[in-house]
Amino acid sequence: MFNLVAFAMVGGGLAVSPLTAAEAVKTGAAPANPPIAITASADWIPLRPELEIEPGSALDFSAMGFTDAPAGKHGRVIARADGQFAFTDSPDTPRRFYGVNLCFGAQYLSKDEADRLAERLVRLGYNALRIHHYERDLTQGQKPTTTLNPQKLDQFDYLMAALIRRGIYLTTDLYVSRPVPYREVGIERDGQIAMDTFKILVPVHAGAFENWKTFTRALLGHVNPYTQRRYADEPALAWLAMINEGNFGNFFKDIRTIPEWTQAWNRWLAKRYASRQALATAWGKDLKEDEDPARQSVALPERLQADGLRARDGIAFLADTERDMVQRMKAFLRDELGCRALVSNASSWTRFTTDQAARAVYDYVDDHFYVDHPQFLEGSWRLPSRCPNTSPLAEGASGGRTITFTRLFDKPFTLTEYNYSGPGRFRGVGGILTGAMGALQGWGGIWRFAYSHSRDGMFTPSKMGYFDMASDPLSQAAERASLCLFLRGDLQTAPHSVALAMSAADLAQPAAKIPTLAPKWHWLAWVTRVGTQVVPSPEKPLPHTVVLPLAWQTPASAYRGKQVLPLDPYTVDNDRLVAALTERNLFKPDAAPNPTQKFFRSETGEVTIDGPRDRLVLDTLRTAGGYAPAGQTIETVRGGVRVSVAGNDATVWVSALDQSPIRQSRRLLVTHLTDLQNTGIEYAETARRTLLGWGRLPHLVRAGKADIAIRLDSPQQYRVWALAPSGKRLAEVPAKADANALRFTADVGGDIAAGARMIYEVAVK
Repeated sequence: MFNLVAFAMVGGGLAVSPLTAAEAVKTGAAPANPPIAITASADWIPLRPELEIEPGSALDFSAMGFTDAPAGKHGRVIARADGQFAFTDSPDTPRRFYGVNLCFGAQYLSKDEADRLAERLVRLGYNALRIHHYERDLTQGQKPTTTLNPQKLDQFDYLMAALIRRGIYLTTDLYVSRPVPYREVGIERDGQIAMDTFKILVPVHAGAFENWKTFTRALLGHVNPYTQRRYADEPALAWLAMINEGNFGNFFKDIRTIPEWTQAWNRWLAKRYASRQALATAWGKDLKEDEDPARQSVALPERLQADGLRARDGIAFLADTERDMVQRMKAFLRDELGCRALVSNASSWTRFTTDQAARAVYDYVDDHFYVDHPQFLEGSWRLPSRCPNTSPLAEGASGGRTITFTRLFDKPFTLTEYNYSGPGRFRGVGGILTGAMGALQGWGGIWRFAYSHSRDGMFTPSKMGYFDMASDPLSQAAERASLCLFLRGDLQTAPHSVALAMSAADLAQPAAKIPTLAPKWHWLAWVTRVGTQVVPSPEKPLPHTVVLPLAWQTPASAYRGKQVLPLDPYTVDNDRLVAALTERNLFKPDAAPNPTQKFFRSETGEVTIDGPRDRLVLDTLRTAGGYAPAGQTIETVRGGVRVSVAGNDATVWVSALDQSPIRQSRRLLVTHLTDLQNTGIEYAETARRTLLGWGRLPHLVRAGKADIAIRLDSPQQYRVWALAPSGKRLAEVPAKADANALRFTADVGGDIAAGARMIYEVAVK
């Protein structure tokens, strides 16, 4: 047991209170520094929490045109061949969506609460929502679990109608975490099937597949009395994933224990190889004497990452099984239920190159990523937990880079889960980075995980947790950057593209070792559009600036067009690739990326990732700023914004709130994000990597200042106000105008009695 004494970090920092940290010993060895707790001080300023957005305020984004109510009025959302979404009544106009997730009890509200929430989400700027972890409550107390609880269903229906009525589009997964008893799928065993086990039973176990169909039929066949439409016919229910985070490679250890998987594997081998002798010839000594597909006796590989053809074939088998499962599910939705919602699957973790053969049958491609996701040291979802808590900019902003290759260029791409998770101190930069990446890449939709995991968290101020925007005012403020950059389109999509091309023959007869999907040059996602494309034939030139063929079966020489770069996409080194792309004028020699130094600038010039200086510069006409450590300056040319960061590291940006560029805008939003923690939150060390206790309200915001200069056509006409989290004006902030710029200081502790400041409004008098 540690008996802590108060101390102060050199140069200011954490206010530490005496505490007993018995929990700290659970992490293993004693920490290098004494455990700490954060409390209110000159360095940590209390924030007054507010959940609602004041109508007409600078934080009310409802007038930005992101929604066009009701959702579905323009017909279904469709997938275009250029990888964009559109509506059926305007197929030539690409559409984007940005939203949040609701989980568990957050989806079961009174009618008044549902209307309040739907209205708030529109004011926050969202035009989409993901229904997640919804089945537990929806089937509560029902036998079988494929039937719906009438009371919960009515709450669910009303919320969906309230969202649709206000122009919010919906997505969900047809299996997330519904508790299913073994006997309900025909397995004579007590208890319930573990969530991840059910995911991997569905493709190979007839009873589990039928159970999935029965629940899907009950849900999509239900007529919502508040819309008078079946969910199968609801145009606002635009996207359906078949199984949440069900990539088979995630659970391969468990797959090896399920007899139905071994049987399916042997059937696949028997179909792929004409005889046991043919299999033996291919595998050599990798096939044991007592193994024969005809006798269902060939074992699955022990590890998918192992060398040898058993592992190679194991990966290919999983991709074929995924493709077969999704095709069966899609046929069920289309042919039996008449549901035309767009279909996707396989959204997390384990990704191999051959998985693109399965994704080729999806309507759109989806994936997830997290930065600072908690790692649990003792038990799942129990403290203590750990996260790296290091700057994403210093290591090249790798969050989300690998999933850019999950995208198929001829299908829309969505990110239905992402977060820079709490309590990590770099949450403020997460929104701006992800919005920038989505815009640069030209993705179709982004959903932050999550808005709330509970009803109470949406209507009563709550302490910060790992994921929820409703209880984390700093992360909610960071959303504004994503909305402006991605949904409004402030940041341009890169005009060029680099494609990893693969033929159907490549995927059907892969190389001796199948690599993970993203090549090591995924850093290029910060420079230009990147992704993959499955081509039926290489003879038709692809619409990309540069094409790197996979060339397992179809050689690079078979591809047509000058854009073909005959380099192995999985072995080419960074220097050679940069040189080759420079020769093809993808970027100028003096603006070439430097992967070693982790320095990247988008080809549009609007995003700069400066790893050596731990800095982000975002420079568009309508949103400009970035992230920098204390003592550094962010300078933007297009946006005309200059920020000098003082006191503590910060993410600072300016966004125009009207249709004009910053220099001519009559109303601007300025955001200054340092860090936000709970009062009394406990860590095992000063680096704040090991979380011991969550603490309580009020939220505390890290003190810091930023001197901000905004170039304006008539700066003397403007005034500055500090805003509450609701958008309400709290107080006017002193500002100075010179010939071409307005200058003021953003100061978290500018008025400690009124509470911490993070957001400002700049407007014409």
